[in-house]
Amino acid sequence: MKNISLLGFGRIGRDLFRQSINEENINIVSVSDVADKDNLIYLLKYDSIYGPLDADISKTENGIYVNNKETTFNNWKDAEDSNWESIDTDIVVLATGKQQGSEEAQKHLEKGAKKIIIASTPKDKEEIDIFVPGANDEDIDFSKSIISLGSNTANASAPIIKLINEKVGVERVFINTIHGYSNSNRLADVAGEGFRQNRAAGENIIPNKTSSSNVIEKVLPFLKNKITSSSMTVPIPDGSILDLTIDIKEKTSSENINNEKEKIKTNHFAKYANTFFDKKMSEFISKKEVTKAIRRLNSASAAGKDRFNGRVTKNLFMTKRMKNMIWTVTNHIYKSASIPK
Repeated sequence: MKNISLLGFGRIGRDLFRQSINEENINIVSVSDVADKDNLIYLLKYDSIYGPLDADISKTENGIYVNNKETTFNNWKDAEDSNWESIDTDIVVLATGKQQGSEEAQKHLEKGAKKIIIASTPKDKEEIDIFVPGANDEDIDFSKSIISLGSNTANASAPIIKLINEKVGVERVFINTIHGYSNSNRLADVAGEGFRQNRAAGENIIPNKTSSSNVIEKVLPFLKNKITSSSMTVPIPDGSILDLTIDIKEKTSSENINNEKEKIKTNHFAKYANTFFDKKMSEFISKKEVTKAIRRLNSASAAGKDRFNGRVTKNLFMTKRMKNMIWTVTNHIYKSASIPK
C-alpha cells in the first residue's frame, strides 16, 4: 500500500478520493486545501455531478474518518507550507487547478515526497514527462520522480490517434474540443481580463484557446507539425466531446475503422477506452458510465460513416475529469521499484 497526499481538493481531488475508498493499494493520508474544512467535507459528501457519497463519514479533530480510515486535513497551499515527510507520504498529487511546473514539483520532493503526479498539463512540457495511458506507456520512465497527466483532450484522443496511425497511417490531425464549463468560467457576465472568458458559461458557447495539440505532439512525436486544436465551452457541467478529423495515408473505409475500434474491447487498449455505437448523450457518459470506469480511461467513440479522399471523420466522447489517468499512473508507480519501502 502506498500513502497518497492530495494537494487541492476540488473536482479532481474529490473524485480521486471517492474512488480510493475501496482500493486496498491506495491510502489517502492527507488532503491539503486552503478552503474551510467543514465546507470541503460537505462537498465531498454531496457532489452535484456524482451525487451523495456512499460511505460512512465522520469528522475528527485532524480530518475525517471514511469507512473507518482516517485522512488528515491541513491548509498547505504549496510546497513552502508542506512537510510530506512528517506524514509519511509516498506520492503527492498536485490537483490545485493551477498549472504546475518542475520548479514547484521539485520543492515538494525536497519536502519529503517521493513522487509527484501533476494532474494537468505542466508549465514546462519539455522538462516533464507527460503520461497518456494507451498512447505512450512504453516511452515513460516511471522511475522518474515527476510525471504529468496532460490534458483531458490528450487522454481522450491520443490512444485513438495512435491506433489509427498503426493501421492506416496519420498524415495530419485537427481536434475541436466541445467541453463543459469549469471553475475558470463565470456564472454571469462580469467585466474582467479578456472578453469571452467573462461571459456567462451557462448561457453561451464560448470559443477558447487550447494547448492540447502541443501535449499530444509531445506524447506522439510522429505528429510534430501535423496537429492543431481549438475548443469551445458549452453550457453543461460535465462531460465533453471531441470532433476529431484525421487525414490518413492509406485508403480505407468507415467499416474498417469501426472494426478496428471494436477490437479495443479485447486488446491492450481495453484498459483505457470503450467503444459503443448507441446514440448516447453526454449526460450518460459523465454521470453513469464514468462512475464505473476505475483504472481505465473511459473514452467512448462513435465513428462517422463518411469517407472521402482518405479522410476519416469521427466523434469522441470523453470525460472532463482526470481521475482515471491518476489511477493508471499510480498503479504503474506501485510496480516501480524506485519508491523506497
